[in-house]
Amino acid sequence: MEYKHFSHHHKLKVHQLNEGQAIRCSGCQRLCHKTPVVGCLQCDFFLHTLCYSAERYVEKHSSHSQHPLILIPKPTYCSGSFICNICGETGSSFSYCCTICEIDLHLHCAFAPKKVSHNSHQHELQFSKDIEGEVPDEFCKICNKLLSARHHCYYCNSCRFGAHIYCVINEVEPDYGSSASETTSSNTEGLVTNELTAEEMMVQLQKLQLEMQMTTALAQMIASFKPII
Repeated sequence: MEYKHFSHHHKLKVHQLNEGQAIRCSGCQRLCHKTPVVGCLQCDFFLHTLCYSAERYVEKHSSHSQHPLILIPKPTYCSGSFICNICGETGSSFSYCCTICEIDLHLHCAFAPKKVSHNSHQHELQFSKDIEGEVPDEFCKICNKLLSARHHCYYCNSCRFGAHIYCVINEVEPDYGSSASETTSSNTEGLVTNELTAEEMMVQLQKLQLEMQMTTALAQMIASFKPII
Protein backbone atom coordinates (compact mmCIF):
# COMPACT_ATOMS: atom_id res chain seq x y z
CA MET A 1 0.00 0.00 0.00
CA GLU A 2 1.18 3.53 -0.79
CA TYR A 3 0.65 6.68 1.23
CA LYS A 4 0.71 10.37 0.37
CA HIS A 5 2.39 12.90 2.65
CA PHE A 6 2.44 16.67 2.25
CA SER A 7 6.25 16.85 2.68
CA HIS A 8 7.22 14.64 -0.26
CA HIS A 9 6.30 14.57 -3.95
CA HIS A 10 6.40 10.78 -4.30
CA LYS A 11 4.06 8.30 -2.67
CA LEU A 12 5.53 6.55 0.36
CA LYS A 13 5.60 2.90 1.32
CA VAL A 14 6.04 1.10 4.62
CA HIS A 15 9.52 -0.39 5.01
CA GLN A 16 10.82 -2.82 7.60
CA LEU A 17 14.31 -2.15 8.93
CA ASN A 18 16.71 -5.05 9.33
CA GLU A 19 18.06 -5.76 12.79
CA GLY A 20 20.85 -3.31 13.57
CA GLN A 21 19.98 -1.08 10.62
CA ALA A 22 19.56 2.61 11.37
CA ILE A 23 18.45 5.39 9.04
CA ARG A 24 17.75 9.03 9.79
CA CYS A 25 14.19 10.35 9.81
CA SER A 26 13.74 13.19 7.32
CA GLY A 27 11.15 14.76 9.62
CA CYS A 28 12.78 14.98 13.04
CA GLN A 29 16.36 14.10 11.99
CA ARG A 30 16.54 11.44 14.72
CA LEU A 31 17.67 7.91 13.96
CA CYS A 32 15.04 5.31 13.14
CA HIS A 33 15.95 2.20 15.10
CA LYS A 34 12.54 0.61 15.21
CA THR A 35 10.30 -0.77 12.52
CA PRO A 36 8.36 0.14 10.55
CA VAL A 37 9.20 3.39 8.76
CA VAL A 38 7.38 5.12 5.91
CA GLY A 39 9.58 6.22 3.06
CA CYS A 40 10.68 6.65 -0.51
CA LEU A 41 13.69 4.52 -1.45
CA GLN A 42 14.25 6.50 -4.63
CA CYS A 43 14.86 9.72 -2.70
CA ASP A 44 16.29 8.19 0.48
CA PHE A 45 13.40 9.88 2.32
CA PHE A 46 12.07 8.17 5.46
CA LEU A 47 9.77 9.11 8.33
CA HIS A 48 9.02 7.55 11.68
CA THR A 49 5.39 6.47 11.65
CA LEU A 50 4.84 9.00 14.45
CA CYS A 51 6.42 11.80 12.40
CA TYR A 52 4.32 10.75 9.41
CA SER A 53 1.15 10.99 11.51
CA ALA A 54 1.99 14.21 13.37
CA GLU A 55 -0.78 16.79 13.44
CA ARG A 56 -0.45 19.32 10.61
CA TYR A 57 -2.17 22.08 12.57
CA VAL A 58 -2.11 22.77 16.32
CA GLU A 59 -4.64 25.35 17.45
CA LYS A 60 -3.09 26.02 20.88
CA HIS A 61 0.28 24.84 22.10
CA SER A 62 1.39 25.30 25.70
CA SER A 63 4.55 27.14 24.62
CA HIS A 64 2.70 29.54 22.29
CA SER A 65 -1.03 29.80 22.84
CA GLN A 66 -1.53 33.17 21.09
CA HIS A 67 -1.63 31.74 17.57
CA PRO A 68 -1.93 28.34 15.91
CA LEU A 69 1.21 26.46 14.90
CA ILE A 70 1.51 24.87 11.46
CA LEU A 71 3.79 21.96 10.63
CA ILE A 72 6.06 22.81 7.70
CA PRO A 73 8.59 20.48 6.02
CA LYS A 74 11.40 23.04 5.61
CA PRO A 75 12.29 26.34 7.32
CA THR A 76 11.19 29.42 5.40
CA TYR A 77 14.19 31.50 6.50
CA CYS A 78 16.86 32.35 3.92
CA SER A 79 19.42 30.52 6.06
CA GLY A 80 17.53 27.27 5.52
CA SER A 81 17.51 26.61 9.27
CA PHE A 82 15.71 27.70 12.43
CA ILE A 83 16.43 27.92 16.16
CA CYS A 84 13.98 25.96 18.29
CA ASN A 85 12.33 28.14 20.94
CA ILE A 86 12.07 25.19 23.31
CA CYS A 87 15.55 23.64 23.29
CA GLY A 88 17.62 26.43 21.69
CA GLU A 89 19.20 24.13 19.08
CA THR A 90 19.08 24.61 15.32
CA GLY A 91 16.98 22.55 12.92
CA SER A 92 16.64 22.21 9.15
CA SER A 93 13.69 19.88 8.65
CA PHE A 94 10.14 19.63 10.04
CA SER A 95 9.07 22.35 12.44
CA TYR A 96 5.94 23.72 14.02
CA CYS A 97 5.94 27.44 13.32
CA CYS A 98 4.05 30.66 13.84
CA THR A 99 5.05 32.98 11.00
CA ILE A 100 3.60 36.01 12.78
CA CYS A 101 5.76 35.67 15.91
CA GLU A 102 8.65 33.74 14.31
CA ILE A 103 8.17 30.86 16.74
CA ASP A 104 9.77 27.60 15.62
CA LEU A 105 9.71 24.24 17.39
CA HIS A 106 11.38 20.96 16.57
CA LEU A 107 8.80 18.28 15.90
CA HIS A 108 10.06 16.20 18.83
CA CYS A 109 10.36 19.24 21.15
CA ALA A 110 6.80 20.34 20.43
CA PHE A 111 5.52 17.04 21.84
CA ALA A 112 8.29 16.09 24.24
CA PRO A 113 6.85 13.98 27.09
CA LYS A 114 6.14 15.96 30.26
CA LYS A 115 7.71 13.22 32.41
CA VAL A 116 10.32 10.66 31.42
CA SER A 117 12.42 7.94 32.95
CA HIS A 118 16.02 7.88 31.77
CA ASN A 119 18.88 5.53 32.51
CA SER A 120 21.09 8.47 33.52
CA HIS A 121 19.08 9.14 36.69
CA GLN A 122 17.18 7.09 39.24
CA HIS A 123 14.20 9.47 39.48
CA GLU A 124 11.64 10.58 36.94
CA LEU A 125 12.61 13.76 35.08
CA GLN A 126 10.21 16.66 34.53
CA PHE A 127 9.98 18.76 31.36
CA SER A 128 10.75 22.16 32.88
CA LYS A 129 11.66 25.79 32.34
CA ASP A 130 12.53 28.58 34.78
CA ILE A 131 13.10 26.23 37.71
CA GLU A 132 13.10 28.48 40.75
CA GLY A 133 13.98 31.37 38.43
CA GLU A 134 17.11 29.74 37.03
CA VAL A 135 18.74 26.41 36.34
CA PRO A 136 20.69 25.63 39.56
CA ASP A 137 23.23 23.41 37.80
CA GLU A 138 24.83 25.05 34.78
CA PHE A 139 25.87 21.85 33.05
CA CYS A 140 23.91 18.94 31.59
CA LYS A 141 24.45 15.79 33.63
CA ILE A 142 24.50 13.68 30.47
CA CYS A 143 26.77 15.57 28.05
CA ASN A 144 28.43 17.99 30.55
CA LYS A 145 27.73 20.94 28.26
CA LEU A 146 26.16 24.22 29.36
CA LEU A 147 22.45 24.38 30.19
CA SER A 148 20.59 27.57 29.34
CA ALA A 149 18.01 28.99 31.76
CA ARG A 150 16.21 30.48 28.73
CA HIS A 151 15.24 27.08 27.37
CA HIS A 152 13.47 23.97 28.56
CA CYS A 153 15.29 21.00 29.97
CA TYR A 154 14.52 17.77 31.83
CA TYR A 155 14.99 18.19 35.54
CA CYS A 156 14.80 16.39 38.87
CA ASN A 157 14.23 19.05 41.51
CA SER A 158 15.05 16.87 44.53
CA CYS A 159 18.48 15.95 43.14
CA ARG A 160 19.15 19.18 41.23
CA PHE A 161 19.73 17.04 38.17
CA GLY A 162 19.29 18.75 34.79
CA ALA A 163 19.72 17.50 31.23
CA HIS A 164 19.22 18.89 27.73
CA ILE A 165 16.02 17.85 25.96
CA TYR A 166 17.97 16.41 23.03
CA CYS A 167 20.21 14.39 25.35
CA VAL A 168 17.17 12.73 26.91
CA ILE A 169 14.83 12.55 23.92
CA ASN A 170 17.28 10.51 21.85
CA GLU A 171 16.22 7.51 23.92
CA VAL A 172 12.57 8.48 24.52
CA GLU A 173 9.74 8.50 22.00
CA PRO A 174 7.99 11.88 21.64
CA ASP A 175 4.27 11.87 22.42
CA TYR A 176 2.84 13.54 19.31
CA GLY A 177 -0.64 14.73 20.16
CA SER A 178 0.08 14.78 23.93
CA SER A 179 -0.97 17.32 26.55
CA ALA A 180 1.73 19.68 25.28
CA SER A 181 -1.08 20.79 23.00
CA GLU A 182 -4.22 21.89 24.80
CA THR A 183 -6.68 21.17 22.02
CA THR A 184 -5.17 18.87 19.42
CA SER A 185 -6.22 15.23 19.38
CA SER A 186 -3.90 12.24 19.03
CA ASN A 187 -3.80 10.49 15.66
CA THR A 188 -0.63 8.50 16.01
CA GLU A 189 -2.21 5.05 15.90
CA GLY A 190 -1.75 3.74 12.38
CA LEU A 191 -0.84 5.76 9.30
CA VAL A 192 -3.35 8.57 9.41
CA THR A 193 -3.11 11.87 7.56
CA ASN A 194 -4.83 14.70 9.37
CA GLU A 195 -3.76 17.77 7.49
CA LEU A 196 -5.17 21.04 6.26
CA THR A 197 -5.43 21.62 2.55
CA ALA A 198 -3.22 24.34 1.05
CA GLU A 199 -6.29 26.57 0.68
CA GLU A 200 -7.30 26.11 4.34
CA MET A 201 -3.77 26.91 5.49
CA MET A 202 -3.69 30.09 3.40
CA VAL A 203 -7.05 31.19 4.82
CA GLN A 204 -5.79 30.65 8.39
CA LEU A 205 -2.53 32.52 7.74
CA GLN A 206 -4.32 35.41 6.00
CA LYS A 207 -6.81 35.64 8.86
CA LEU A 208 -4.02 35.80 11.45
CA GLN A 209 -2.03 38.34 9.43
CA LEU A 210 -5.13 40.54 9.04
CA GLU A 211 -5.76 40.40 12.80
CA MET A 212 -2.16 41.43 13.48
CA GLN A 213 -2.38 44.30 10.97
CA MET A 214 -5.60 45.56 12.57
CA THR A 215 -4.07 45.33 16.05
CA THR A 216 -0.94 47.22 14.91
CA ALA A 217 -3.01 49.92 13.17
CA LEU A 218 -5.17 50.39 16.29
CA ALA A 219 -2.09 50.67 18.52
CA GLN A 220 -0.57 53.28 16.20
CA MET A 221 -3.82 55.27 16.16
CA ILE A 222 -4.02 55.24 19.97
CA ALA A 223 -0.36 56.25 20.26
CA SER A 224 -0.85 59.21 17.89
CA PHE A 225 -3.96 60.46 19.69
CA LYS A 226 -3.39 63.74 21.54
CA PRO A 227 -6.05 64.77 24.05
CA ILE A 228 -7.43 68.31 23.76
CA ILE A 229 -6.51 70.38 26.82
